[in-house]
Amino acid sequence: MLEFRVLGELEVVRDGAPVALPPSRKTRALMAYLALTPHKHRRERLCEMFWDVPDDPRGALRWSLSKIRPLVDDPLHPRLFADRQTVELRTEALDVDFFAAQAGASAEAASTDDLTRAASFFRGALLADLDLTANSEFHTWLLALREDARKLQSRILRALTEKLAAAPHAALSFARELVRVDPYDETAWALLIANLASAGRIGEVRRQ
Repeated sequence: MLEFRVLGELEVVRDGAPVALPPSRKTRALMAYLALTPHKHRRERLCEMFWDVPDDPRGALRWSLSKIRPLVDDPLHPRLFADRQTVELRTEALDVDFFAAQAGASAEAASTDDLTRAASFFRGALLADLDLTANSEFHTWLLALREDARKLQSRILRALTEKLAAAPHAALSFARELVRVDPYDETAWALLIANLASAGRIGEVRRQ
């Protein structure tokens, strides 16, 4: 089992144990990008996104792929496929927490347990340690995906808070996290205040 944890700082976990990641932030960013965009990418496109410099972007890409391959490939499950034109990280035998959270939240009749598990994946902003502001195209992609992840987390937390309305003490932790994630949403604050009132925490209601 190989896991990619991207909801927070990037972590790669093999059989339950964290794997040492390459020191190069660009290499880590490339690996995360390939995991979160599971389709073939043209080498030229990746060079433009990560190494748009006069030096040797194709050489830099080859070097980064050589560092990524030992982390993601297994004898029975090769995952990184690269030829002279394209690069692809196949995710059929890869567990990515962002995709797992999406699946848990989009189930037609998601249970409280499903939603709680989905909420547990979030450890912080998506790829919190991989801001490459000098690489404007990657940075733009990252900011958009972070916003998608924030909206997903908000949706999960709102659903949990509403499902647990009859047990306000259980709902409170999710309601508090919801207003932290979405502090300008008045309906999120209304949910928090309603749960505080139902739990008898009138002093906190007044402060909120």
